Amino acid sequence: MKNDTSVQNGIFENADAVISKNLEDVFRAEASVCERKFAHLYERAKMIAGAIKESYGSGDIMDAVSHLYAASEIYAEGKGNAPDFSRYFGNVNMESAECLSDCSDILGRLCLCKGIASCDGGDYDENDAVRWITENEREIPSGAKDKKVSFLRGNQSGRAFEAFARFVPGVLAEYEEDFKSALEAVAAGESTYAIIPVENSIDGRLNSFHRLIEKYALSIVLCADVISDDGESSTKFALVYKNFEIIEAFGTRIFECRITFSEPSELYNIILAANYFGVRVCKIYSLPLSGGGRDNSFGIIFGTDGAQIGGFFCYLFLEYPQFSPVGLYTEIGVE
Repeated sequence: MKNDTSVQNGIFENADAVISKNLEDVFRAEASVCERKFAHLYERAKMIAGAIKESYGSGDIMDAVSHLYAASEIYAEGKGNAPDFSRYFGNVNMESAECLSDCSDILGRLCLCKGIASCDGGDYDENDAVRWITENEREIPSGAKDKKVSFLRGNQSGRAFEAFARFVPGVLAEYEEDFKSALEAVAAGESTYAIIPVENSIDGRLNSFHRLIEKYALSIVLCADVISDDGESSTKFALVYKNFEIIEAFGTRIFECRITFSEPSELYNIILAANYFGVRVCKIYSLPLSGGGRDNSFGIIFGTDGAQIGGFFCYLFLEYPQFSPVGLYTEIGVE
C-alpha cells in the first residue's frame, strides 16, 4: 500500500496536469484573440497612415511622420480610446482589470506604430533615421572644409583623435585651451569637428558637456571609450559635428536622445517599445532640472544593431514628439 505522501504527490501531479492543460487551452484561445486584434489594429494603422500622408502632401510615410508637426495629433485622434477591461471583469478579479488594460493599451500602440511604419513597405536603416531626425540641414561654412578637429590636448583625447582619424581620413588636429572652446570652434565654422568627453567611469554622464552640445546645436557622430594611462578608469569621448551624420565604422550603432515624460512611469513604456522593436536599452540617465524647470527628463542610449528602425522611430515621433536626438553614431573600440 502506498503511503500517504505518495498518494498526496500523485493527486497533486494529476491536478497540476489538468490545470496545465486548461491553461494551455486558454493560452491558445488568447493567442487567437490577439491575432484577430492585431489584424484590426493594422487596418486602423493604414487609415492613420493615409491621413498623415494626405496632410503631409507626398513622400514616404516615415518622412511624413518625422516632419509633419500634426502627425502626432492625427495619430492621437485616430488610435481610439484605451481599452477598459473593468467593464467585462467580475468583481473577484476587478483589481487585475486596470493592469490588463494598461498592458493591452501599450501593446496596441506598438502594433499601430509598426503598422504605420510598414504601410509603404519600406525597409529602413539608420541612414533613413538620420534624414528623419534632421529638421534642416545646417550649412557647413567654407572655412571648415579642411577637416580640422578641435580638442584639448591630452593623452586620452589624443588617443581618441587617433581612433576617430581611422574612419575620418584627412583630419588635422587643432588644439584648444579647453573643450568649450573646441565646441565653439565648430559652431563658428572654424573647425569641422570637436572632440569632448561625454561620460566617464567615475562620474557617469558628464551633463555639463552635454548641455554645451545642446547649446551649440551640435550632434555626436562617433564615440570611443578610452582607458586611462593607469588602467583604473575610462572616459568616453565623442566626435561632434554640426549635422547628424552616419560615419561608417566598425563598432556598435547607437542612438542617443533626451526625453521628458509627463510621468516617470512612462519610462517603462520606452523599455517595452525598445524590446518590441529589437532595440537594446544600453543606459538610462536621470537628468538634472534644466533651465526651463522640467523634471522627469532622461538621457537614453539605445543600441540599434538589427533593430526595426522604422517602427521604433515611428513610435518615438508619434508617442513622444518632443524627444530630442543627441546623435546617431557608432561606438568604436580604441586600439
